[in-house]
Amino acid sequence: MNENSGILQDIRTIRDIESSLEEAESFISRVKSNKVRLTLTNGAISISREEMAKITDLVITLERSGTALETAVKYLRELMAYDEVTQMFSRRYIFHLVEKELYRAKRYDTHFSVIAFELDPFTHNSLQNIVMDDLNILVAGASHAIRKYIRDSDSPGRTSDKTFMCLLPETDAEGAYILAERIRKAVDKNYELSTGKAPLTMSGSIIESNDPAVEDMASLLYVMDQKLTQAREEGPNCIIK
Repeated sequence: MNENSGILQDIRTIRDIESSLEEAESFISRVKSNKVRLTLTNGAISISREEMAKITDLVITLERSGTALETAVKYLRELMAYDEVTQMFSRRYIFHLVEKELYRAKRYDTHFSVIAFELDPFTHNSLQNIVMDDLNILVAGASHAIRKYIRDSDSPGRTSDKTFMCLLPETDAEGAYILAERIRKAVDKNYELSTGKAPLTMSGSIIESNDPAVEDMASLLYVMDQKLTQAREEGPNCIIK
């Protein structure tokens, strides 16, 4: 039901975008077909009553079309920023937020932490050939735990099919670790799938902005991948600082 509601909402959003863009396109078309003619008399420019009416009409239409275009852009940004299954930020957008926070940290000498999560390998028999609907149930379950425990100031995102990222401003590694442990324990349970109940666990790693190895976004992602690899080797179901 929730999934269907999300799909219907996306359909309505796309329709609103199309309507808004059509109105903006209509204005552009009217501008092209209603060129204003100016008359030069004795060095002075004059405008006839008919031409002035055209200008008035175009200004009124421009105001309405400008609002419509702003609305379309707003909806497009929302579609680009969010992941439907997890109700988190998309990969592109969460990376954008982390990069902005990294720039702010370097410029103003602030700090933040990032938690990178990854669903542990599916070893349960019923998960060996998991169907997409069941995978979405597991992903949604993990994301629900993440959203439940993070603060309003934190930003969660889905970075791939089975990985997530949480941006924690003004948070050190110890604080991030405590939060990651809460989330890890909340995810660790059985989930009702189409094939029956199946267990799910999740591992993670902590990356601090003041880590000497973190100089830019590329190096932060490299450190994150290295620590997630370590978590896979030491796991499953563990958090690496």
